[in-house]
Amino acid sequence: MNRFLAFLYLSFLSLSSLSCQQSAVLLSNGPAIPESNMKATVTRTLHYDNLPSASGLEMLGDHYYVVGDDSPYLYRLDKNFGLESQEAIFDTTGFGNGRIAKDKKADLEGMTLLQHQGKPYLLMIGSGSAPARRKAYLYNICGDDICREGAGVHGAKTVDLDELYRQLEQKTDTLGGSSLNIEGVAAGHGKLYLLQRAIGTGQNVLISYHLSEFIPYLLGEKTAASLPHPELSYFRLPDLNNLQAGFSGAYVYDDKLFFTASLEDTNDAYGDGEVLGSYIGYIPFSWVGKQNMLQVPATLILQADGNPYTGKAESLVVQKREGKGRYKLVVVSDDDKGGSELLEVVLSEE
Repeated sequence: MNRFLAFLYLSFLSLSSLSCQQSAVLLSNGPAIPESNMKATVTRTLHYDNLPSASGLEMLGDHYYVVGDDSPYLYRLDKNFGLESQEAIFDTTGFGNGRIAKDKKADLEGMTLLQHQGKPYLLMIGSGSAPARRKAYLYNICGDDICREGAGVHGAKTVDLDELYRQLEQKTDTLGGSSLNIEGVAAGHGKLYLLQRAIGTGQNVLISYHLSEFIPYLLGEKTAASLPHPELSYFRLPDLNNLQAGFSGAYVYDDKLFFTASLEDTNDAYGDGEVLGSYIGYIPFSWVGKQNMLQVPATLILQADGNPYTGKAESLVVQKREGKGRYKLVVVSDDDKGGSELLEVVLSEE
């Protein structure tokens, strides 16, 4: 697509996003969706040349943790977003050129904080879209130090997700017509949430597990015969010319599951495509488990000058709520060229 057509696409996206916010649509019988005037504005942008392909973000105390989909490292940022350290979470072979090759990368597309027996863990999870991408890594963090308890040579415990992912793939309606492509993970309110990204004409799916079942599975206390049971919810995001935005990141805050999404011109879970816009939105927890496909509140991420942000938003955290309907967020973005961006964003609803 040439630059002129891309500009027209983005202009249309901005208008369609605003229209979507004014009158959210119920696509099937279900609970009424309140009208929403939502706006997401970037207030600050930082670029990192030495932090490749940011795909997951988590906040703990005064630190931010970032993982990249083609990097073997967990990166730690200070409260001012300065890069403090990096720690290998698995074998760094293949990272000599600064990025692991597409056919070998773990494709870690989400990260979330778990609490187990009084200890904080970072769970990093692969997309499942290729054999090398069907693993999770569990990191034990004690205060400011990364503990190597049970981790072996590298800093994280490796968990094989193949049986779990096969369970999802065996149910033909589970993934909403798409091949497996888990792009977000978040924990809260006693549950673990996985976000399946819509591809082509497929659907965006929220897959929920009870943490009381999922944590023992991660720790190897459950067999394949007793996998945690998924609960499914289906959602519609903004679209353009039959190309729907797809989930890319998740974070639990208050009574909402906040998410990032991007509109990427690709028809498969393996290859990258041109990014036509990125979104922020939320799913009220009262909607989780509904058997109807709902259009959720979502808004295009705008730069300070009002133009659409054209990077690929991959994950987010909510720093704090600044009054009714106003949140301060941090978003990470992958430039698909080996670098990353961090955005400070204000999300407001009037």
